[in-house]
Amino acid sequence: MTAACAVTGAGGFIGYHLANALAAEGGSVAGIDLHFPDARGPAGPPRFTPITGDFRHTDTMKRALEGATVLFHLAGAHLQVSLPESEYWDVNVHSLPKLLDVARQVGVSRCVHTSSVGVFGDVGTTPATEETPPRPQSIYGETKLAGEKAAIDYGREHHFDVVALRPAWVYGPGCPRTAKLCRALRRRRFVMIGTGHNLRHPVYIDDMIEAFRLAAVRPDAAGKTFIIAGERPVTTRELVDAFCAAFGFPRPAVNVPYAIAAMLATAIESACGLVGREPPISRRSLEFFDTNNAFDISRAREGLGFVPRYPLLQGLSAMRGWVAAAG
Repeated sequence: MTAACAVTGAGGFIGYHLANALAAEGGSVAGIDLHFPDARGPAGPPRFTPITGDFRHTDTMKRALEGATVLFHLAGAHLQVSLPESEYWDVNVHSLPKLLDVARQVGVSRCVHTSSVGVFGDVGTTPATEETPPRPQSIYGETKLAGEKAAIDYGREHHFDVVALRPAWVYGPGCPRTAKLCRALRRRRFVMIGTGHNLRHPVYIDDMIEAFRLAAVRPDAAGKTFIIAGERPVTTRELVDAFCAAFGFPRPAVNVPYAIAAMLATAIESACGLVGREPPISRRSLEFFDTNNAFDISRAREGLGFVPRYPLLQGLSAMRGWVAAAG
């Protein structure tokens, strides 16, 4: 697509990749965020027009949306343990009607809203579909579910095109979560918690970007929600082994029972809370080791024409240059 567009959360991993990819196609792209990566860093300089500001501010969004026909909304409160729950609700839910009002008033024709498979929590019976009842396990999942509903409901009430995407475990160059996993494995500091038999469903960043492109242009996608995931799920142990094999990292030698890790995480959260610091491990971060995330992407295949192009090993191969450069 080459239409003018705006991307909120353009300083984040997915948003930065998306805004740069859209700009590379020749379109006019405004990216909005509170912070952007260092232009001298591995992510490189932005190809889009960066606007530093809060998407909740009307003047900022009017400036960013000038001439735009599509809004990609990725900004949100994510997994900061120290963030008050009221902020999660304000950023992920209550801000949406005003944002969509501004977009509609300036002539935007479609909003692609970014939700999360975190709305499911532990999916239980796998694979989950869009019809699987959500059971969020955290304030993040709870507010992403409420925000998704608020966005879709707004679109129906105001006859405004809104498409919601639920990304699975997105990985790729520039991803802080991917970098953290690589560092821990390389330095032999990664600890496998529990059995490692729970399921993760990775999707490579380039596939995720393609899903955004498709969601912006498919006429019959309006008002619908789509899970976006890769070719197939893997166990956490398989995921870690694949990273080790792809980059020559030593396989983890330490395994801690989940119950012990959960008690430790609770204690660390409490201690860090007393001094106002983000804990290095939390009960939310332990979801990586105990929730099953495996999905059926048939609706995205049929409704968007989405076909993942990067199986896990191919995605990891595409990351080798970045992993080597990042050390």
